[in-house]
Amino acid sequence: MKLAKVSPLGLVIVAATLGLTGCDKIKEVTGQNNNDKAPTNSASAQKAPPAVVSIITAKPQTVTIKQNLPARLEASREAVIVPRISGIVEKRLFTEGSEVRAGQPLYQIDTGTYRAALLTAQANLKSAQASLGQAKANRDLQRATVNRYAPLVKANAISRQEYDNAVANLKVQESNIAAANAQIAAAKAAIDSANISLGYAGLNAPISGRIGRSQVSEGAYVTASNTQMAKIQQLNPMYLNITQSADAVLKLKNILQNGQAQADKGGLEILLEDGSIYPQQARLLFVDQTVNETTGELTLRAEVANPKGDLLPGLYVRVVVPQASYPNAYLIPQQAVTRGEKNIVMVVEEDGSFHPVPVTIIGQQDNQWIITDGLKEGMKIIVEGLAKAGMMGAKTVQTKPWQSDEMTNQAPEAVKEAQSSEKSAVQ
Repeated sequence: MKLAKVSPLGLVIVAATLGLTGCDKIKEVTGQNNNDKAPTNSASAQKAPPAVVSIITAKPQTVTIKQNLPARLEASREAVIVPRISGIVEKRLFTEGSEVRAGQPLYQIDTGTYRAALLTAQANLKSAQASLGQAKANRDLQRATVNRYAPLVKANAISRQEYDNAVANLKVQESNIAAANAQIAAAKAAIDSANISLGYAGLNAPISGRIGRSQVSEGAYVTASNTQMAKIQQLNPMYLNITQSADAVLKLKNILQNGQAQADKGGLEILLEDGSIYPQQARLLFVDQTVNETTGELTLRAEVANPKGDLLPGLYVRVVVPQASYPNAYLIPQQAVTRGEKNIVMVVEEDGSFHPVPVTIIGQQDNQWIITDGLKEGMKIIVEGLAKAGMMGAKTVQTKPWQSDEMTNQAPEAVKEAQSSEKSAVQ
């Protein structure tokens, strides 16, 4: 009888079957049963420690909405020195870049021409006064002649023509008096004008402030009301011309009118170009009512003290402008909020379970969202660890207080893990 051939794989299966049967027999002898098997993977997962998340506790507070806006500095007062008379500059009486006071002499213009005009006007006055005296004497003489001719013409002692000529000459002398008076008035006006011009020959500072570079030197010819000679700027206080979109201003106005927030009248903080904060706070003066057609922006005017002269006209700065205060708002780290059609935070309950809560965001402050609706005091909000809990399929979590520097401390490790994952993916 031929024996059937058995493959090596068949031998292995048979041996395994026999082995299992033998093991069952051993368990029967020793009293062991199938319930004493090693723990399964499912049991291991159930005994794994719960996920740990970092949380903050919601606490309402008064939060001020602030806008970081661009601004240009401008001198609070500015005066350009322009001559009122034409002439040659004889002297410059100030040091460029120095502080000058109102009324301080700055330039002296040659007065020769205007002194000559004054002398001429004075001479014309004397001539007109002499003409007036002569005209009055002639008038009196001619009046006497008319008075003498009046009874004679009635008596036909003289002709009517002689009488009429005497009356006409009287009127001429009265006209000469009027002309002499006009010449006197003109001469006096010329004298006044010459004196004023002489006064304008000395240019004084109209305001106190810092004077810049002189645009003319001694010997230069300047033209009345045309030549710009120098500029004075008053640097304490300084003005800030702040620009903000008209839409933002309108939105803020609606919020305040609806009672959703309160107007904040706090000081304005100035951030200089080097990132430092100017020690003096500014105060808002007014909001311009005209919108720039090109940019759609409004200009806000503020004033700031500049006792040391550190701020200069034309300097670009940033201004932190407080605009509205919310008395019962919450500051929540940005990483704790999932943005979308609805903004969501995850809230942990006392039993460790967690669930989403929709919230309303109205702005941000530094790295935190400002939330006005959706939260209640005492809610425990997950800031970090939610993703890990989700990967573990956790239904409950343990909590620990969130520290703001955790992300900074963990950032290098996170970068290393990401780089390691990228290398593994490439390999």
